[in-house]
Amino acid sequence: MATVAVDLLGGDGAPEVVADAVKRCTDQYAEQGCTDVDLVVVGPAEVASALLAERGLSSVRVVDARHGVSMSDEPLVAVRERPDSSVVVSARLVAEGSADAFVSMGHTGASVVAAALTLGRLPGMTRPPLAVVMPALAGPVVLLDCGAVPDVTSADLVRFALAGWAYAKSWGMSDPAVGLLTIGEEDGKGDRLRRDAHEALLPMMAAAGITYVGGVEGHDVALGQRCQVIVTDGFTGNVLIKGLEGAIAWAAQRMATAYGSSDAANRVVHQTRTSDFAGGMLLGVNGVAVVGHGAGTADEIAACIRLAARVVAGGLVTATRDALSGVEAG
Repeated sequence: MATVAVDLLGGDGAPEVVADAVKRCTDQYAEQGCTDVDLVVVGPAEVASALLAERGLSSVRVVDARHGVSMSDEPLVAVRERPDSSVVVSARLVAEGSADAFVSMGHTGASVVAAALTLGRLPGMTRPPLAVVMPALAGPVVLLDCGAVPDVTSADLVRFALAGWAYAKSWGMSDPAVGLLTIGEEDGKGDRLRRDAHEALLPMMAAAGITYVGGVEGHDVALGQRCQVIVTDGFTGNVLIKGLEGAIAWAAQRMATAYGSSDAANRVVHQTRTSDFAGGMLLGVNGVAVVGHGAGTADEIAACIRLAARVVAGGLVTATRDALSGVEAG
């Protein structure tokens, strides 16, 4: 049984849209005959109970949390000064063993800080990265970091590579290869950080028995042919993923203009956002933490909940701990 704590106060449409997502997810699991996932809603008890009752979900467990974290709050201050905020309480449930994972669509920084401080880092991990599974032509690609750690060292990128490989395995990829995002495939391409990381990755990946393909370029994220895990710093990764989102929106609009209807393009975009590609996974913490987009719809939040349950079943934390076992603590 995987127990997933859901932050009721996280996201632009909270709490109503989060309650809708719990309903969608519960209905989907019921249709599939799945009894292996248990949901816990974290937020003001009276609000949560009323919203769940309106949706016929009175049996869903509620854990009281009095406050949320707004987008204007400084993450570290908010997490430390509001131990009863919904994202902190959600993380605490995982730390205490009352839940296996938590999902929040709220302030990304607060979610990352709450997970890192409350769950703690796995041995060998310095600064936990945020990973996103991207749809690609040849198959899914794990991209990390996508915004948690803007400034990195080459040693950080090695840790990201190991954690990303473990995530790909727990997600269901059988033999994922790792690549380093840079400006060319040839050895020596890129800035000093990328060159140093490449030299560090060569022996570490070989020792771990992981296929390392060297440098890859931005288009490899969308193609997925050279590798299944692509590693970069959080600044570059965040810029790249938002650029891809904009390109997809542009392509959808152009197809709508060319063919006189946006239905087909919108279906593809909707299916992507509400499938296994929803949500970012914070790696290297002692628990499963899924961070979704603040503007996420009920279907997108439900997809994040399903993703959390999926990697719990896939043994993400154990796989990451094993992958980092050969790395010295930073």
